[in-house]
Amino acid sequence: MRIGIDARMIFMSGIGTYLRNLIEGLYRLGEDHEYIVFIQEKDRERFHPPGENFSLIFSGARPYSFSEQVGLARLVEAQNLDLVHHPHYAAPVFGRTPMIATIHDLIHQLFPEQCPSMLAWRVSRILAKRTAGRARLVLTVSEHSRRDIIEHLGVAPDKVRLTYNALPPGWGEEGQKKSFPGLKAGDPYFLYVGNHKKHKNIPLLLEAFAEVRRRVSGVRLVLTGSGDGLKGEMARLGLGDEVVFLGNVPHEALEGIYAAARGLVFPSSYEGFGYPPLEAMGCGTPAIVSDAASLPEVVGDGGIIVAEGRVKPLQEAMIRLFEDDSLRASLSLKARKQARKFSWRTLAGETLKAYRDALAHSHENTAASRGGA
Repeated sequence: MRIGIDARMIFMSGIGTYLRNLIEGLYRLGEDHEYIVFIQEKDRERFHPPGENFSLIFSGARPYSFSEQVGLARLVEAQNLDLVHHPHYAAPVFGRTPMIATIHDLIHQLFPEQCPSMLAWRVSRILAKRTAGRARLVLTVSEHSRRDIIEHLGVAPDKVRLTYNALPPGWGEEGQKKSFPGLKAGDPYFLYVGNHKKHKNIPLLLEAFAEVRRRVSGVRLVLTGSGDGLKGEMARLGLGDEVVFLGNVPHEALEGIYAAARGLVFPSSYEGFGYPPLEAMGCGTPAIVSDAASLPEVVGDGGIIVAEGRVKPLQEAMIRLFEDDSLRASLSLKARKQARKFSWRTLAGETLKAYRDALAHSHENTAASRGGA
């Protein structure tokens, strides 16, 4: 097979992690297929193909742009592919190359406030439906997202396949803990990893942590990203140096940060999957998550699940995890066991099967049309 993979988002969070793990997994499966990987021009020096059967095509089309609909579509058609895999809902609407798409979630479609404008929201709804309609198969990363796609995009259930996200090979193994700037070695802290969009509930997390700090001493809260937009909330809660913002952290540096944390705290109200809890659990770090969307599905018994949007259950869970060493040790073992369910081999294998099935479907349709002519 000659398969195209639209990897222009490979250095973004979420989808980028999915793409890197998928491409590495397809390479490690060792099957003799040819992969044409489309990346952005600006990433030319950052991404290197994992093997000789992976080649690169450079595109100037940015994700979610008009050029994506026109320029990328022409570029794909010029490669004489058997199949192309687009990893998001805004795939080019037109094109003759058989296509599958991974739709991770419907947050842009279900929550207009997540889009920069009402026009962007309407366009996202149109693109999601067109992408799902054009795709031979739609892949998604959780049962929760699968139900959303079937219900809100009107896709037939047998067309939507669950292919869980995965951890990369070797993630969380001993000897990979590293020190990092911002904290002294051994300082106990809770960790949040992700952006600071509204549905992530960062003000709620800060409020819960402020109460934790009043009841126990010596613990810190560490967050990726910048605290510039949270200064007012921090001042209101009387929080200072005990909250540390790490800025933009390279993904390869996250492993050690996860491994040294007392727990990951992730009180989001909507996730198609939620990579940070899985990454934390893979390092043996329990996750405290809300009972929203896909998060209970991912975390299982590898963490503590609390009521979404409520401060007290969140702070009580943090205090329990901080004070109860036996609970933390027990959850650490369960976290690693739960994380092992999300393997790169399964992700790559199920995706490769989807490629074959999509092509078989394409060939069946071609034979049927010829027979009826």
